[in-house]
Amino acid sequence: MSDKGSRSGGKYGGGHTTVIPAAAVVCDIAHTCPSVTRISPGFIKAGLHSVHGSRRVKITDDGGSILLSVRDNTSHQEIRVYATDTQAAKLAIACGARNKGLSICFGKSSGN
Repeated sequence: MSDKGSRSGGKYGGGHTTVIPAAAVVCDIAHTCPSVTRISPGFIKAGLHSVHGSRRVKITDDGGSILLSVRDNTSHQEIRVYATDTQAAKLAIACGARNKGLSICFGKSSGN
């Protein structure tokens, strides 16, 4: 993607196009996944206490979408990803994020 902190067009939707650095990594991975149909970045919470450079993503099956809760050093952002095959999308995002150095965990589905 061309702009470092913004994602729009193509599979991107929603009113917010600015993403934190760790979310940019995850969004770029999701964008290349063939089963992903839409990526919707959420609000950014900035100015949080430092986690000493730790970057992580929590992946949760949220019924009709995949919820990615992304934590960067001093910021947090939620990304909703819609896909035709959620298992394939979750696997692609998890593997890609881990390969890029992000810590991964999985949350409980909303149906549990």
